[in-house]
Amino acid sequence: MSRLLVLISIINIGIAYSQNSYWEAQDKQLIKKIIELQNSPEELSQYYSERVKSPRIVKLGFGYWIKSIRIGSGYIGIRTEFYYFKDSILSHVIYPELPRKRRKYKKYIEWYDDNFEISNGSKLVPKYFNYDVFYEPLSEYSGPVSYDAEIRNYMSPASGVNYGIRGGATLILLTNRRNFLELQDKLSSELVIQLMYSKNPATRLTAIEYYYRNPGLFERSKERIDNWTERVFMSPYLIHTIRGCFGGYEKARELTKEYSEVSLN
Repeated sequence: MSRLLVLISIINIGIAYSQNSYWEAQDKQLIKKIIELQNSPEELSQYYSERVKSPRIVKLGFGYWIKSIRIGSGYIGIRTEFYYFKDSILSHVIYPELPRKRRKYKKYIEWYDDNFEISNGSKLVPKYFNYDVFYEPLSEYSGPVSYDAEIRNYMSPASGVNYGIRGGATLILLTNRRNFLELQDKLSSELVIQLMYSKNPATRLTAIEYYYRNPGLFERSKERIDNWTERVFMSPYLIHTIRGCFGGYEKARELTKEYSEVSLN
């Protein structure tokens, strides 16, 4: 009998927590504040910084960097990535969340009040602000520019900023690598050179790796490419990669040369 009472108590506690009105109120307030500040990046950044003291910083090189912060609330949290050039915010991306319990979706979607698109009826789409600058090559690039949507997206941090091949418990292809393999058939030597000037460091290194694998395609541009790669390897000097289940920073030059000798099959 006592075991039955304990089980009933546990179930009642679980039900109480799954319907915690305080948590819902906290979530509603967070959503309201993010929506209120969504078009004011400086104020939005300040709001996050006052609540989270240890943001994740990602150095993109050549003066660009990302500050990623997530505010946890009740059932959800909302992450925003702020994109900087030196000390100035250029862009930001808001990643809205819904609670795990599907029965709460309707209520939360109403709180978001049509400020975010819904995908497949149950997933809120991230919202990008002034992001076009990251589809463009670095200012050092002077060659022809392709405006192909896949190429432009791959040049941006949205294609994944971890450089490598496979990682995680199941050794799946890293996002940046998978995106590269999907567009590889449309690449020409000119497009690869353009990718070397991306604002995404993983994309730059993957393009240089392609150059190392296929030197005969770039004989006429070799000197210019070699001079540029020296600058790329220094900005940033260390690149984030994933080996197995472990992530960490390694020297960009050495890692690129190592992966250029690894079979992708």
